[in-house]
Amino acid sequence: MPKGGKIRFKAEDADEDAQRCIKAFESDMDSLLLVLDNEDPELSELVIYTLRSYVALFKDNCMDEKATSVLTRIVSVCLRRFVISEELDVDGLGEDEIEFADYRKELRGILNTIGNMRTDLIVAPLEALVAEVAASGGGTAMPIARLEAIVQLVHGLVEIIPANFVNMKEGWMGRGAQLPVDLLTSMQLDGRSASVHVLYFEIACRYERLLAARPQPVIPQVAAAFLDERGIAFRVARVRTRIVYLFCRFVKAHKIVLSPLVSEVITRLAPLLAMSPQSDQMLTADDQAFIFEATGTLIVFGELGVEQKSNYIGELANKLGERFLAAVTELQAAKAAHDAVKTQMIQQFMTNIVGYCSRLSKAFNNANSMQSCRCVDVYMRLLNLFLGHLTVENAFLLESVRQLAHRLVVCLDSELLPILPSLMSGLAAVSTDLDSMNHLLILSHQIVAKFKKECLRSGVDFGAILASAARLSVETEPTPALRAQDEAVYRNLIYVRRAFLQLFYTSTTSDMLSEIATGSLFDNLQEAATQLALSSDQSCQKLALATLSRTSAGNAQWWQRTLRTALEVPSLPHISSSDAGSSVVVHEVASTLLTLRQTHPEEFAVAVQSLMPGELGLELLSILENYKSRALDKQLLNMYDKIRVAHQQQE
Repeated sequence: MPKGGKIRFKAEDADEDAQRCIKAFESDMDSLLLVLDNEDPELSELVIYTLRSYVALFKDNCMDEKATSVLTRIVSVCLRRFVISEELDVDGLGEDEIEFADYRKELRGILNTIGNMRTDLIVAPLEALVAEVAASGGGTAMPIARLEAIVQLVHGLVEIIPANFVNMKEGWMGRGAQLPVDLLTSMQLDGRSASVHVLYFEIACRYERLLAARPQPVIPQVAAAFLDERGIAFRVARVRTRIVYLFCRFVKAHKIVLSPLVSEVITRLAPLLAMSPQSDQMLTADDQAFIFEATGTLIVFGELGVEQKSNYIGELANKLGERFLAAVTELQAAKAAHDAVKTQMIQQFMTNIVGYCSRLSKAFNNANSMQSCRCVDVYMRLLNLFLGHLTVENAFLLESVRQLAHRLVVCLDSELLPILPSLMSGLAAVSTDLDSMNHLLILSHQIVAKFKKECLRSGVDFGAILASAARLSVETEPTPALRAQDEAVYRNLIYVRRAFLQLFYTSTTSDMLSEIATGSLFDNLQEAATQLALSSDQSCQKLALATLSRTSAGNAQWWQRTLRTALEVPSLPHISSSDAGSSVVVHEVASTLLTLRQTHPEEFAVAVQSLMPGELGLELLSILENYKSRALDKQLLNMYDKIRVAHQQQE
C-alpha cells in the first residue's frame, strides 16, 4: 500500500485506537493510581509516564463523565503526593530533597497535561487548598510540609494551566487568576520555613500583573511583609538576599500603588541605608544597592511635592558623599599603617558608594526625570566629587565612576555637556589597558549617539579619541598565537576594534565626522577601517563596511579604495555560502556596492570591470542590476564560491 494510504488509514482509525487504549487502561486504573500514590517517590514515579500518555488520549473527549471521573482521581493523587515526606526537610538542599524536587516536576507534567484540557479540574481543588490555608490561621496551624506544597502549587500555576489565565477575569481561568491573590492575602508568614517565605514573595513578583489588577488590600499587605523580619530582615542571609532583590522588583512594578505609603516605607528602610565598610552587616553590598534603587523609586514616584523629592534624594546623596569623604581619610590612614586588608576593604566600600549613586539614579525616567525632580545639581556635585578622587593611585574607582557616567548620559541632557571634558579626561587618564579603553569607547559612543553634533560644544576632542582607538586597533593583530598566549588580551583587542568602529560609524551618521577628523586623521581612520574590513572578525567586517560606504562617497580616492575592499571581502578564506555569519557580511558588501554605484554610476561600471576583468565584472554588474536583498546576497556568495573553486582547480 502507498505510504500516503497508510497515513490516511491510521488517521481514520485514530479515534477507535484511542478508545481501545482507554478501555485497556480502565481495568488497570486502580492499580496505576495505587502505585502513583505510593509514599516512595521512586515507586510512584514508575507510572507517571504511562499515566501522562493515558491522559493525553482524552484530548478530544475530556468533557465526558468517564474522563472527568478518571482525571479528577489522578489530580487528587498528584496533589496529595506533592507534599514532601516528614522525613525530609522543606528547606533542605540534600540529595533526597533534590530528588523530590525532580519528582515534583514529573507530577507537574501530569497536572499540566490535564490543566491544558480541563482547567476546572486543577483550579477547583486548588481553591479548596487555598481556603484551607485561610481557615488554618493563614497556614500557621497547618503542617509546614502541607503549606509549602500548596504555596509551591500556586507559584507553579502558570506552568500547570494555560499561561493566559493571568489575563482572565471570568470563568475557571478567572478563578485561577484569583488564586495567587487570595493566597497572598490570607497567608501569615511565621518563620517556620525559609522556602515558604521566599515563595510568598516570588508569587507576588511572578504574578505582578494579577496584583496590579487587584491592588487592594494585597499590595500594601505584601509590602508590609517585605519590610520586617518576614522579608528583608529575615534571619537567613541567603534568603534575605533573594527577598531584597524581589522587593526592588516589587516596588518598581507597583510604584504608583505604593506612592501614598512612601513616607512610611522610607522610614522603615532608613536603617538599611546605613553604610559601613565592615563585612558583618545584615545586608551585603549588592543587597544595599537594591535597597537604594527601591528607595529612589519610591521617592521619585511617591505622592510627594517636587521640593520633598529633591530634599529626600539630596539627603541620601549627601550621606553618600559624606561617607565617601570619610572613607578617603580612612584609606589614607590604612595605607600609612600598611594595613593591606583594611585598605582593600575601604577601597571596596568606596566603590560600593559610587555604585549606590548609580542605582539610586535608576528611579528616574521620562515621566519623572532628574530635571523635573530638581536633582541635577545633586548628581553633578557627586560626579565632581568622585572625579576629583579618580587618580592612577585610586584606579579601583574607574569602573564604578564610569558606570555612573553611563547613568548620567541617560538621565541628563545638555546639563552634562560642561562637565564632559573633565569626565572624559579623568576616565582616559586611568584607562591604561585594552579593557578599560574598550569601555571608554563604549561610553564615548553612548555620548555621541545621544548628543550628536551637540557634543562638539562640550570641548571634548572626539577626533583624538578616534585616533587613539584606531591606533590600538591596528598596531596588534589578534592572531591564534596571541589567543593561546593570553585569551583576555586577545578578546579585549577584538572588543576595542568593534568599539572603535561603532564610534566611527556613529560619528559619521551624527554628521560630526567632518568637524572632528580631517586630512591625515581622516585617512588614518579610513585606513584602519579598511584593514578591519579585511579581518577575520565578521562583526568588525560588517561595521567597517557600513562605515566606509558612508565616509567614502564624497572622496574619489577612498571611493576607489572602498570599492576594491568590498570586492575583496567575499573572497577571504573564512567567507562561505554555508556560514550564516558570512551571509551577514556579504549582505553588507552588497549594500556597500549599491551605495558606491549610486554615488558614481558611470565610474562604478568602469571600475568594476577593471578590478574584475572579463566575464566576472559583467556578471557582477548583472547581479547588482537584477537582484535585490537576500537573493542578491545569495548570488554574490555563489559567484565567489565559483571563483574560489576555479582558483583551487588551477592550483
